[in-house]
Amino acid sequence: MAPIKRLDRVRVILTGFEPFGKHVTNPSWLSVQPLSDTTLDIPQRKETDTLRKHEATKVDIVCHELPVEYRKAPEQQEYLKTYFIHVGVGKDGQTAIETQAHRTGYGAPDNSKWNPDSKEEPPVKKPEWAGDADKLITTVDSLALAEYLKTEKGWICEQSLDAGHYLCEYTFYLSMAERQRRILDKLENEDDRTCLFVHLPSVGMPYALEELQQFIKDMVVAVVSNY
Repeated sequence: MAPIKRLDRVRVILTGFEPFGKHVTNPSWLSVQPLSDTTLDIPQRKETDTLRKHEATKVDIVCHELPVEYRKAPEQQEYLKTYFIHVGVGKDGQTAIETQAHRTGYGAPDNSKWNPDSKEEPPVKKPEWAGDADKLITTVDSLALAEYLKTEKGWICEQSLDAGHYLCEYTFYLSMAERQRRILDKLENEDDRTCLFVHLPSVGMPYALEELQQFIKDMVVAVVSNY
């Protein structure tokens, strides 16, 4: 069992996306932006919290807006010993906790009007990425998280097994792939990075912007309190 990290606080990197397609504004960025440079409190760790590998009670949040361009996605993947939570806009009517992401299968054009050459190949290719897995799964129990947010916090929230095969899923994949590479290279430990991707509905479908911001807070506290 990995040792418990004696930390007073941990950092969460929240990312949202710029507008794209039919979205004149993007609720993913509108929902996370006000949380930048804020601090959230989380409960103290209990002995029964076997998945939680730290004793921090403070969460420092930093937010970044990401471009909707495949070729710029790798530039966002600086490795940080932290929680890396991506937020995107998805289906209206619910929030969704994504479970997995794929290396290939992308074909829709991005904001620069560029699209991958083939769905059979990853959008961005580097020699050192040749051994990456075709599919990666988050270390967060997406079903348990969705159930908690639904039953304990009252949100319309579901586990998702399909992140949409667009740039937001590819960004999620790159985060998990970087984590895997560094673990295999013995540069980091299993518990040094947690990656997650969450889809929000459009503003007003059904939640107001302030409600989406509260959902993000509830989700962050739940993740950091348990992982």
